[in-house]
Amino acid sequence: MARVSAKDRSLQFVQAAARVIARDGAGAATTRRIAAEAEAPLAALHYCFRSKDELLEEVYRYLSADYARALPPMSPGASIEETITQHAHRIWNRMLAEPHEQVTTLELLLRRYRLDAEEQERALAVNRTMYEGWVKSTAELFRQGAANSAMEEGRDFEIIAWFFVATIDGVSMQHLSDPNEARSARLIEALIDATIHMVHRRD
Repeated sequence: MARVSAKDRSLQFVQAAARVIARDGAGAATTRRIAAEAEAPLAALHYCFRSKDELLEEVYRYLSADYARALPPMSPGASIEETITQHAHRIWNRMLAEPHEQVTTLELLLRRYRLDAEEQERALAVNRTMYEGWVKSTAELFRQGAANSAMEEGRDFEIIAWFFVATIDGVSMQHLSDPNEARSARLIEALIDATIHMVHRRD
């Protein structure tokens, strides 16, 4: 049997944890269940991660930083309209292809409400870091699209990015609870139109 590196084994456990959380909930995602899902020894999981909390923090990171890296690349030199359209479509296509990732993300974001009071502040900080990461990367994409379009400065790309991310979240939650691809596709197109309008509106 080929030897699995510690890095690859850690990734296996993170991906397995994401699947278990989506299927059974964060509370039921024991290290034993995660190891079984990864088809790896429990001892190997404890070698890679000192605790379940450490593993869950790595799942957070995987669903934010690694999620963004896994998306198809943007077209070089894309205009602001093309950037918004491509980014919305690539996120939505990923959600349709890997819905468990969104379920796991929602489970982890809401996990703080099930924790003791002293643990909630740390969980809130992790949630904030995730959203700030998504918003920052989205705003940077939009700024680059605006620069490619030679648009004047002065737009609040951060609030536009918050709106974009919040709407994607809402459409995703609605679709996961009551799947309707035609309706969801129309909502994504409405999001694209609204975001483009926000970019071009001058207060």
